[in-house]
Amino acid sequence: MSEKYSLEAVDNLIARDLRKFASEWLEFLAVQRKYSEHTLKSYKRDVENFLKFLNQHKGELVSIALLNSLKIPDFRSWLASRSTDGLVVRSNVRAVSSLKSLFAFLSEKHLVDMDAINLLRRPKIPKLLPKPIEEKTIINFLNAEYFFEGDLQWITNRDRALYYLLYCTGLRISEALNIKTKDVAPSMKIFGKGKKERIVLLLPVVIEKIKTYISTCPYDLNDGFLFIGLRGKKLLAPYVDARLEKLRLIYNLPDHASAHAFRHSFASHLIQNGADLRSVQDLLGHESLASTQIYTDINDYNILKIYENFHPLAKR
Repeated sequence: MSEKYSLEAVDNLIARDLRKFASEWLEFLAVQRKYSEHTLKSYKRDVENFLKFLNQHKGELVSIALLNSLKIPDFRSWLASRSTDGLVVRSNVRAVSSLKSLFAFLSEKHLVDMDAINLLRRPKIPKLLPKPIEEKTIINFLNAEYFFEGDLQWITNRDRALYYLLYCTGLRISEALNIKTKDVAPSMKIFGKGKKERIVLLLPVVIEKIKTYISTCPYDLNDGFLFIGLRGKKLLAPYVDARLEKLRLIYNLPDHASAHAFRHSFASHLIQNGADLRSVQDLLGHESLASTQIYTDINDYNILKIYENFHPLAKR
């Protein structure tokens, strides 16, 4: 089994039987469930953390038999230790999901039962409201003559195209930066979290900004990523947010202005202008309506008409 699908951080703390099935579990998540590399690493790290705790907590090598003997106080002690170590609630919520995933995999093979771990409730995450940028503020910013005075014109055009795209589609920054030039169209397929596919619609004003950027870019973008940096390499999310952080002071943007704030603004402004919640859910690519409910409840409309008729920039 490759190191990629092994718990090497706790290899000397777990028995051979558990080592084998833990590797099969990781491979199952990667190959069958098609989890992203980032999610896979998080699940792996969470389970390694649990097994390391268990080894110290019980004072013995961690085996399938030991996992099968655990009671609810053992799991609660683990969560308490994570909180003591300063890990935040959201991290603990994911850790519980990671551990339950491993146990469910072992249960399918009739190696452990789920009775004890099923009693473990996920910690409650404090509800944080999204922070959109005000409509007037964001539109004035989008239409600024330039963003940084010393930038080359194609860099200004690139940034404007990116900001318009984020605000007019609600794309996550990672989704926007993964777009290939050849895929740009009024209706595009986007693969979001968990490789979930959705259709994203580009308003004419967005296509116009993208075309202006492409026509002035000194690099050939046809066979690669749409958004690139000065050296012709793919633009990275930390770079985008670092630039936006500097632009906050120049354009008096709010402290929370970031690439993700464009996504919040997209959803909030659609709803403020009359879009219904389920349509916004589809546009954002949220799996659960609960994730979209933070933007408020309103009446139901046709999703395409919502986008064309109610987004502020669609009225231009």
